[in-house]
Amino acid sequence: MEKVWLSGNFSDSPLPNLLFRIWKSERTGRFDIKKEKIEKKIHFSEGNIAFNALNLDNKSFFAFLQNEKQLQPSDTKECEKYAKSKKIFPLKAITELNIISSLELWNLLEIFLINETLPLFDWPKAKYFFDPAQEINTSDTLVSVSPLKIIRKGIYQMKNTDIIHSHIPSPEETIHTYPNKSFLTADLNPNERYVFNIIGNKIKISQLYKLCQMGRNEINRILYLFTILRLTGPPHRSLDSMTQELSQVELHNILESFNKKCIYIFKYISKEIGPVALSVLEKCLKDIKTNLPPQLQNINISQDGTININSTPSTNPSLPGEIKLEEFLSALNEILVSELLTVKKTLGDEHESNVAKNLKNIGKWNIKKIKS
Repeated sequence: MEKVWLSGNFSDSPLPNLLFRIWKSERTGRFDIKKEKIEKKIHFSEGNIAFNALNLDNKSFFAFLQNEKQLQPSDTKECEKYAKSKKIFPLKAITELNIISSLELWNLLEIFLINETLPLFDWPKAKYFFDPAQEINTSDTLVSVSPLKIIRKGIYQMKNTDIIHSHIPSPEETIHTYPNKSFLTADLNPNERYVFNIIGNKIKISQLYKLCQMGRNEINRILYLFTILRLTGPPHRSLDSMTQELSQVELHNILESFNKKCIYIFKYISKEIGPVALSVLEKCLKDIKTNLPPQLQNINISQDGTININSTPSTNPSLPGEIKLEEFLSALNEILVSELLTVKKTLGDEHESNVAKNLKNIGKWNIKKIKS
């Protein structure tokens, strides 16, 4: 099972995948990224990227405006002088001096801030941590952008194709489309819809390369986008084929690791609010069931905080019904994330941040040993 995605390394989970997860779970907080001596901070508000006015690199932005032929060097000097005299941000000076209209300026600002994020897509390794305690004030937000917009642009501009190749199916693998993603497929570009329609119910990647009237590199970018947005994936495998890959011992270890984290969260909440902690987590589990696969609708929580995957306890754990291994592991992670959100709603941001940090060292697992 993959570790809780609130902290880790790009080598395990690339940036676009993390952006999608943050968007999907409507997270609010600060995403800290560190690569050697380089540090980047991205703020989020309810899943959308919120660019902070206080962190705007005015020098880079004014250079961008000059490169776009929107400002002359003399305009930059005039803005800096005016901003200093009036004790305002140089950004505000642009419109006060009527150099660029506010609508045009904010359109340029969004382009600039998105472009600042794009180079991170080519980082194969970087430590990251999502801190829900670091919220941005609404009044400090210059531009709010959906991660979906940045994911698409970032993937199409990626230069590090090794990252793309390592996260898409091999030519011998078979994939199909997920029909329950209409809210995302409705926004596909014409080239993406073309590939999506060719994939259809089932197709081998090597066959897709032959049938598709575009270059392999472009197909790979679109496949990577579909993988990140979970629009396509391998066909459902039966329980028999899964148990051949996942032994009883491996499944036991996965569920044990998962429940160690659940127990920790339960005990943490119980320490703060007492016996009602169980009721709070029961409601959390009830609310998330609509987002879980049909095979996991009978899960329930025990008195000690453990999650029972099967409706009846058993000394020999098994996967419920016919479910893809990838879906199963993803569902367990979504349960953990939902419980973390419950900590936030019940106890506050600081408590959620503490729990997220401590979960890194509780019930460790390694997905690399399991084929998905």
